[in-house]
Amino acid sequence: MKRLFLALIILSSQSVFGYQQDILNNMNPIEFKHENRFSLMYGVTPSLRSATEVGNFTISFSKKSENFWWDANLLIANGLFSRFGKNNPAATGLTDTQLADQRNGHTTVGIGVGRETRYAQTLLPFSDIYEMISANITYNIYKENLSGKSFSGPGILAKMTMYKMINEYFSVGTHFNYNLSVVKRAQDFDTETSSARSLTLGYLTVGFDVSLFL
Repeated sequence: MKRLFLALIILSSQSVFGYQQDILNNMNPIEFKHENRFSLMYGVTPSLRSATEVGNFTISFSKKSENFWWDANLLIANGLFSRFGKNNPAATGLTDTQLADQRNGHTTVGIGVGRETRYAQTLLPFSDIYEMISANITYNIYKENLSGKSFSGPGILAKMTMYKMINEYFSVGTHFNYNLSVVKRAQDFDTETSSARSLTLGYLTVGFDVSLFL
């Protein structure tokens, strides 16, 4: 009896999976009449209690190419040091207490690729929604205002937006950004190690996206 029950579960699971796969395979491909996308995004910390602790504004340009989009971004963020990353006293020259309420600026420039999907349509009863998932290689500049030190270095920006298409020119949506980078300041002396002057920054924001197609 147990084996029969297990077999029924496996068969039903395969049927459901096959049905979902058929939906994905039979969905019409996304066909935009325009190949250029301009997006404005604003995001905050995904917590009602600490939403104002980090805020960022992103300007994005994407160019369609076959089955994906080339993606370029300029992101400007401002927020509490503790939300951007952990303190490295050797790099900042400051204690955690000194940095607790300090707001700093973070600028990110990135380029990468994105892809559009319609997986959300398998869960929600709407035919005008779609997603864009993209990843960027970035260059970052982080200014620690209390010490006046500037840090810079490479990173990765991951973006995911769920859009609702208003018409062929406009889409609006909710986006999630995760920005990860390793930044360094200039050496104070010749023998100073890389780790002694480095900071690892990583933070998630959620917000609104307005996109224009031309």
